[in-house]
Amino acid sequence: MIFGNRKKIAALTDRIAALKEERKALKNRVKELERTRGTGDLVAGVPLNDLCYNSDGLSVWGKNLAFLEEARFKEAYRKGVASGHRFTTGGAEFHIEWRVHVAIWAAGIGLRLDGDFVECGVNTGILSLAIADYHRFSERDRVFHLFDTFNGIPEEQMAPEEREKKKLENRLFYPDCYEQAKENFAPYPNMKLIRGRVPDTLESAKIGKVAYLSIDMNVAEAELAAIQYFWEKLVPGAPVVLDDYGWSAYEPQKRVLDAFAEQVGTSILTLPTGQGLMIKC
Repeated sequence: MIFGNRKKIAALTDRIAALKEERKALKNRVKELERTRGTGDLVAGVPLNDLCYNSDGLSVWGKNLAFLEEARFKEAYRKGVASGHRFTTGGAEFHIEWRVHVAIWAAGIGLRLDGDFVECGVNTGILSLAIADYHRFSERDRVFHLFDTFNGIPEEQMAPEEREKKKLENRLFYPDCYEQAKENFAPYPNMKLIRGRVPDTLESAKIGKVAYLSIDMNVAEAELAAIQYFWEKLVPGAPVVLDDYGWSAYEPQKRVLDAFAEQVGTSILTLPTGQGLMIKC
């Protein structure tokens, strides 16, 4: 047991040393960019101080980001991120405005179509609460079905290559949040929480047509099961937002979703936010 602990400590020490080296390299890179800013190829001729968005793994120069200043969006985003989800372990500020913007946009498309809304992977409700506030969902004549364990990722659904990372995510970011989620969605009688493991709970909701689908369950098995179940229920033109799809740390999800998309004769757009976007044709 002592030997095992020593191995873990040594591995952690090596990882800390590697991270310090990465930080040093990044600092040097920033200094290099600052010395050459505005000279052309490195940042497309735009000075580094014109950086207009830099969060959630996305740095943007010279783009029109009017949506960030829209009062309606800002309030909806505030409602979502105030849901109680733990973003980081060190208390660092973390922003996902662009991801929320994508979900709100996709939901707006869904509202022009016939069918209910579905989110698989809710936790405290960041995306769905932002959508609900922005689109005044309590006034809509449709149901938003919200599927989650509300207690993290089921270990039995973790593939061997996913297991170590997902168990860590459970410990750090996904405590039981069911009571918090119930409180968050109490103002929305047409938003229904369905607690349990996907796909086991899907039949219980008696869903017909679907106009909007969001999938964010952090493991390939559950995400594939969800898209397989709902694909035939999606109406033509319905958007599907895949929150994990484009992140390098979530390769297993990308593989199975790409294979599914090919099987049904479509493809997935990789967004710079790390999300994937499908449209039911």
